[in-house]
Amino acid sequence: MGGFTSIVPMALSAMQTGQKIQANQASAQSRIDLLDANRKADLADIEARQKQQDADREEALRRRQATLRARQGAAGLMAGGAGSASAVLAGYEKSAREEQAADAREALRKRNQINANASWREKSLLRGVQDDTTARLSAWFARRDGLGG
Repeated sequence: MGGFTSIVPMALSAMQTGQKIQANQASAQSRIDLLDANRKADLADIEARQKQQDADREEALRRRQATLRARQGAAGLMAGGAGSASAVLAGYEKSAREEQAADAREALRKRNQINANASWREKSLLRGVQDDTTARLSAWFARRDGLGG
């Protein structure tokens, strides 16, 4: 017996299914936007921390250099002592560069991890929306075909 005896119930059912699909897609897009905002905030936090660490490292290097130069001047070291002081200063600079490079590698690793996690979450949400849409449409056609035959 024809379950959809007129076009009105079928149109109403199709419209309701479409509205549910659209609401689910809008909800998923909202969650994706939130994930993106969180990802951007996390990346900005990493960037800010890295800049602060660089500034702190630079200030510490300046203090070390100033202290060493002050000690050198106070002790009245000869030219040979100045050479060893230069070596110490170069060591401080090298150490600071190595620290900065290690911090940069760690920040890059964190940024890559944040981006990968956000990408996975977004794809997961989109797959869920697709699955929901397919399920709703399949159910609608099953109702239509089951009631229409």
